[in-house]
Amino acid sequence: MSDRHESYPFDNARPGQEHRLRALEDVLDPGTMRHLSAIGVGRGWHCLEVGAGGGSIAEWLRIRVQPTGSVVATDIDTTVLRARARPGLEVRAHNVVTDDLPAGRFDLIHARLLLGWLAEPRAAIDRLVRALKPGGVLLAEEFDYVSVAPVAGGDANAEDTLRRIVDAHIAVGESFGFDPQYGRRLAAEFEAAGLEQVEGEGRVWVWRGGEPGLGMWRMTFEQFRNDLMAGGASSADIDSAIRLCDERETQYLSPILFAVRGQSTS
Repeated sequence: MSDRHESYPFDNARPGQEHRLRALEDVLDPGTMRHLSAIGVGRGWHCLEVGAGGGSIAEWLRIRVQPTGSVVATDIDTTVLRARARPGLEVRAHNVVTDDLPAGRFDLIHARLLLGWLAEPRAAIDRLVRALKPGGVLLAEEFDYVSVAPVAGGDANAEDTLRRIVDAHIAVGESFGFDPQYGRRLAAEFEAAGLEQVEGEGRVWVWRGGEPGLGMWRMTFEQFRNDLMAGGASSADIDSAIRLCDERETQYLSPILFAVRGQSTS
């Protein structure tokens, strides 16, 4: 096992990471906000946003729960997140794998694209469940790459090139401990952790060149260039894949984003 296995490759202190986080927010925030609205988050709630990244959802929650509620936003690296700190929104450096949380404290806990990177996601879920108030809700969102494929009808050579780099970047993620099939298991993990009223859905997009979804991949390919080449990808293929992410004619099915919620009873 390499030293980097089961570490997180997207260091928030790296140049360009804030742009990648903003692209993620552009793609994923509308669905996340829809789920949180359906849960009924409102005035007076006490919320925890784990692995909060750029902090857009933490800020959305702060607005919903004020003036009597509160939000704690955590990340292992708060380089980007700390700009969100203000009354009603506490930013805290925290590792969900090793650091304790106050028991029975939160009405809502949300985590997005966090658990699939952990060596023992179930242990983290158990930790989060203990931090919920009785009746509190845990909502998590995780990718599953089973759906990833080019949309039919494009240039076959371009599709083949992009497919090779997409597959190679998934393999790089796995070398860091990422589980590309974790999303489909999320509901079962919630039930095993003792949560009740577990519900889930998956959503998928057609990502087009020049839009945030493929923009996010372009930035990932750029960041992973050395790792992709170490795994056998050619520099020419990487350059072509990066270019295709900016071309409007490129269309790709995204990973499925599974959103699962469950309620604490204790």
